[in-house]
Amino acid sequence: MAGPRAGSASGDAGPPRASEGAGGRGDRLATERQYKTIPFQYQLTTNASSETPASDDKGEGIVARRLLALVLLLCGLSGVAHASPGSKLWEFRAGGQIWGSLTHDAGTLYFGSDDHRVYALDTASRKLKWTFRTGGKVRAQPAVAGDRVFVASDDGFLYALDRATGRQLWRFDLKASDLHRRPPSADNSYFDFLQSSPVVHEGRVYVGSLSGALFAVDAATGRQVWTLGTLDAIRGNPVVHGGSVYFGSWDDHLYAVDLKTGKPVWRVDTGGIVQSTPSIDQGRVVIGNRAAKLIAYDAETGKQVWSHDYADGSWVESSAIAAGGMLYVGSSDSLKVSAVTADTGRELWQFKTGGWTWATPVLANGTLYIGALSGYPYYFEGVTLRHGFHAIDAATGREKWSFALPRVAGYVTGGVAAAPAVAGGIVYVGAIDGRIYALKE
Repeated sequence: MAGPRAGSASGDAGPPRASEGAGGRGDRLATERQYKTIPFQYQLTTNASSETPASDDKGEGIVARRLLALVLLLCGLSGVAHASPGSKLWEFRAGGQIWGSLTHDAGTLYFGSDDHRVYALDTASRKLKWTFRTGGKVRAQPAVAGDRVFVASDDGFLYALDRATGRQLWRFDLKASDLHRRPPSADNSYFDFLQSSPVVHEGRVYVGSLSGALFAVDAATGRQVWTLGTLDAIRGNPVVHGGSVYFGSWDDHLYAVDLKTGKPVWRVDTGGIVQSTPSIDQGRVVIGNRAAKLIAYDAETGKQVWSHDYADGSWVESSAIAAGGMLYVGSSDSLKVSAVTADTGRELWQFKTGGWTWATPVLANGTLYIGALSGYPYYFEGVTLRHGFHAIDAATGREKWSFALPRVAGYVTGGVAAAPAVAGGIVYVGAIDGRIYALKE
């Protein structure tokens, strides 16, 4: 199947420009306009206080501030130990809405925002390590591999950043050109709100594009290895399993592609637009679509194993996660998250979130964490959330606790669209109001 022309890696400063040729070298240049280490610039709020430290440290001031930081850190750890589950420990305000999922790695939280930036936030000190500005909204989840962070932006580029400093190492042209991007609003039915997130495997970065192509890119150099074209945008994340990479497309199809060659192993028509990410478990690939179906296919052959239908016509935007013979997945108009058996697709329980449950759930220590969104009327009644984030017992479907989020202006009026990150007894939640909330697990 013919795909678009090969992308390129380019490194000019400032806003991205047109490709400088197929398969070009990854540029290792960056400017102060693109990356900057900013210890304190954005607002951080705890339950106790909020402060903006001075920008320079001299003499005794250094010692005093370091001692104060140590005391605050120890107090913070004590607070975590004694806080009740679901209580807010602290929050961090970014410069725009947060739609992409969070990545926590070695004490640092990586995430993107609608202010065009990628953030690296130290979760112990609550200091911002660095930010990197792209040319568009960042609604993809960053991938961390070795000393690099990889992230895709709505400007149509895949970026490789230095993990320690946020400096641009290279960027790769995904040939996207912001293809029919429309934010959720009352005058469109596209809801094309996500960007495919990169996945790193054995020295290659795999990522989908709004141009309809899946790219395999050398992680070290930013050179294209291969590309495979589809007939519409790829907004879900690729998943590597065995010798194949699996992904869905807005052309209604689910694809299995050979990792080495980029040639299709099989493809199958799911019957509806695929915005979600495949889940692979026990030799089956499970995917949701906008035809109100959650479908399982044989991972080797693409043959359908079972299909779970949503009687109310609800889109399955959420990506299923597999654990212990179960699949957990959210839905749109059904306003719920469900647990279904992985072998038959039979629903065991459902929990009503009260909002569009587009987010991908996260399972940790027997608890399922998932967010939901509220919005104005469109084809159906308006959705008004009482709580935008939920902790649910994975075995029973009963709520353990919930967290209320503030209302924001717009068609989507609040809540959580991103998968959280769970680490060290803390649940990190990225919300539509542009804040990161640190909640007690």
